[in-house]
Amino acid sequence: MFTIWFMGLPSSGKSTLAKQVENELNQQGYSIENLDGDGLRQNLHPDLGFSKEDRKINNKRTAYISKLLNKNGIPTIVAQITPFRESQSQAREIIGSESEFVLVYVKCDIEECKKRDPKGLYKKAEEGKIENFTGVNHPFQEPNNPEIIVETDKDSIEECKNQIMSQLEEKGLLDSLVEDDYGFELSVTEHRSIKEDLREKGYLDE
Repeated sequence: MFTIWFMGLPSSGKSTLAKQVENELNQQGYSIENLDGDGLRQNLHPDLGFSKEDRKINNKRTAYISKLLNKNGIPTIVAQITPFRESQSQAREIIGSESEFVLVYVKCDIEECKKRDPKGLYKKAEEGKIENFTGVNHPFQEPNNPEIIVETDKDSIEECKNQIMSQLEEKGLLDSLVEDDYGFELSVTEHRSIKEDLREKGYLDE
């Protein structure tokens, strides 16, 4: 079981890349939960602002949710800025106690992030209209030990996705063997294919 945690500056491409990886994993037969940072804030953490302490709490809560999902057999994808090394390490500690934690640093030059910014948030922050905006008037600490680094200002989203998928396979996290009642070992993809076939034939009620 695993969590893939995407971190990086605002508008670096975290959520877009996370969605692409999610789609690729779905096609390979994985049922995966995508815990997008904006969605979590809106629906689960509306009480939190963007101070350093609130960001740390937000990251900690998300890590704990991922841990619970992993514990129950559901791999997760997280896309959050995660600007502080303390929070990066804490997420690794929380999730890593239950499953594999893969930190993906979505690296992008800040000037390129500003060009991509669809809501003009960087400009507003530079004008003093937004406080605690990462990269402008709030710090961002690059990770010390990410498992994967992709550079979205140099490579396309498709190329970055392929790099991530390749490295996940190299790390042995994909198509791992699962235990079932067949009497022999199956990969995740084979396991899901068999269950879908049985379901279509009416042998499974789930």
